[in-house]
Amino acid sequence: MSVKVILLSGISAFTVLAQSAQAQTTDPSQPSEESVERSDRGIQEIIVTAQRREQRLQDVPITISAIGESTLDNAGVTGMTQLQAVAPSLQINQSFGPANIFMRGVGFKSGDLLAETSVAVYVDGVYQANAVANIFEFNGVERVEVLKGPQGTLFGRNATGGVVQVITKNPSFDPQMKFDVGYANYDTVSASVYVSSGLTDNIAANLAVQYQDQGDGWGRNITTGEERFYSRDFSARGKLLLTPSDATEVVLSGNYTDFDRQDLDPQNPPGAVLATGQGFLGRYQVAGDSNTEATGESYGGSLTVTHDFGGLQIRNIAAYQKVTIFQGLDQDASALPLVRGDFYFRSRMISEEFHVLAPSDAKFQWLAGVYYFNFNGYSDPVDITGLVFDPTFSDPTIGVAVYGKTATRSISGFAQGTYPLTDRMNLTAGIRYTKDKVTYTGSVNAAGTPFVLQPEQTKKYSDESPTWRLSLDYKFTPDVMGYVSYNRGVKSGGFSLGTVVAVNEAFDTEKIDAFEVGLKTQLFESAVNFNTAAFYYDFQNIQFQRVVAGSVFTINGPSAKIYGAEAELNGRVTPNLTLRANGAYLHTQIGDFPNAPNVNRLPNGRNDFGDPNFNAKGNRLPYAPKWTGNVGFEYRLPMNSGDVTLSSNLSYNGKSFSELDNRQVRGSYEMLSASLGWEGNNGLRLSVWGNNLTNSYFYTNLVAVGGGNDFAVPTAPRTYGVTFGYDF
Repeated sequence: MSVKVILLSGISAFTVLAQSAQAQTTDPSQPSEESVERSDRGIQEIIVTAQRREQRLQDVPITISAIGESTLDNAGVTGMTQLQAVAPSLQINQSFGPANIFMRGVGFKSGDLLAETSVAVYVDGVYQANAVANIFEFNGVERVEVLKGPQGTLFGRNATGGVVQVITKNPSFDPQMKFDVGYANYDTVSASVYVSSGLTDNIAANLAVQYQDQGDGWGRNITTGEERFYSRDFSARGKLLLTPSDATEVVLSGNYTDFDRQDLDPQNPPGAVLATGQGFLGRYQVAGDSNTEATGESYGGSLTVTHDFGGLQIRNIAAYQKVTIFQGLDQDASALPLVRGDFYFRSRMISEEFHVLAPSDAKFQWLAGVYYFNFNGYSDPVDITGLVFDPTFSDPTIGVAVYGKTATRSISGFAQGTYPLTDRMNLTAGIRYTKDKVTYTGSVNAAGTPFVLQPEQTKKYSDESPTWRLSLDYKFTPDVMGYVSYNRGVKSGGFSLGTVVAVNEAFDTEKIDAFEVGLKTQLFESAVNFNTAAFYYDFQNIQFQRVVAGSVFTINGPSAKIYGAEAELNGRVTPNLTLRANGAYLHTQIGDFPNAPNVNRLPNGRNDFGDPNFNAKGNRLPYAPKWTGNVGFEYRLPMNSGDVTLSSNLSYNGKSFSELDNRQVRGSYEMLSASLGWEGNNGLRLSVWGNNLTNSYFYTNLVAVGGGNDFAVPTAPRTYGVTFGYDF
């Protein structure tokens, strides 16, 4: 039976089970008992902040996947790169350092470590500008909100594809602790702790710490004999909550992350041949003469102050983030030292956001604000070396050192309001105006020497862009809402950091117009949430990556038409059984794009430099599978000493392409996770879990190198382990 059939059967079974749950209603002559039973059977109400204020998920006229802490745990989602398992239309691909995030076919694939993404990531209201910093593990997380489609007014920074909001827990005045230690295959040890407590009557604090160390690799380098595909990471996040009065709240947050990724080695996929003549080496087997890795650290913090004046509220979010990264990449993936890139990057971000908003009980809900973004990125330097630079083909240290700095300054003003036209109908309108200025300074030396090949040059780019949102929602009944919306989103232009200065020209702003119609329903006495939406995008001036001689360029491409539909079900069939299912269909088609980047594989397994007359018209956008979906459940069996818990999640990803020329195919795959646990009444917990139980083998990133070969980074194999925990 195909996975598509399984997913559709899961949704059908969901409806039957929900109807069964409805049939179990008590005698209507006893309304008080019925009310109690309905409350016990209904799914937990989800509160989201998709419009920068707290609202019921079912009242927001936006397609949102809201995933709580327990669902993340039960689905085996421990960090950002696994989030696509529970959010349809979301693709998060691990590149050689940064995370390339796509949503509904809109995304930005780039090897530029400091490039901003088309799907904006926010943590506690703070924009995460660095693509590498977007890869982190979850600990102390309250929920994750995945907002589909451009969010150009309230989340205006480069949100053409959508927004991923990670909301961490605020400190509690009541003492809380959650402690976990675990051991998994590949000699992986992990530990996490979350503690929170009140310090005084109006001050509380929390701390979330996470550590993981994988001792054994998934594979081996057959050239050096070393184990490869392992990683280590450590992160800590803390908050201090101050409530000097009932009207004022102050949250001071700090974070630190240290990572060592040794699981990024490129291998040649089946059919591709290395410069040494070697074909596919087998799963997780690589042959590079040097290791590919990404190491670094990030730290920062934010200060959020909210005050309620009664007639209005104000909120100020000030943030700082610094990231330092080293990436070493064997760019030919062979035993010969042909081309190697050593990338030294660092960045510093300062942001300031100020809101004035209506009181929470106002009939007319509105918000106005300003946002300032100050970002500096440095390549100091990018060293591209190897035998290809030496005419004698004997010295692999010869090459170029590319120095660069980008300074991005952006300021925007925005306002959005929701006005009730009738008791059932609301009109939402929002507008944002953004002004960007980017200054790039770069130079090129001979690698390892002070000899200047290209003297320092400075180039500038500026742009001003309006974005907007219009939506109309209507309550057919208290439990059924329909809406239509029109949104404009943009992703700012700029320069590619790490590209040789002589040819580093600015790329322009990309734009997207999105039209959506949706339905949000609560069925069977609130036992089931069923939400669905259909959408159409007009995507213009799309930003794409082009790789030439080891340098990464961003260019503007064609237009594209995108349309599709999504459906999501969440239901509590019994007080102990919760089911979820979702699915998405996506169609993408590139417009006229002559001279598009392309690479063809030659009969000998190597690549040419592409057809200069190639036109990508009619092709699909990268990483935009036609079908995606997942089904899962969580079951709790009460016992005298505690509860037995069982959960599982099956996700499906259809076939997609990695490049504009649609030559490299990432085949369809399924991922299955499951866990069996016991939660004692005394706070002790024990679980046995497994991820990728299907042992699916696919590539999170596929790259075609002109004049070289294809190479790719594989996903993690089957992993399983045991976790022991305690909380109170």
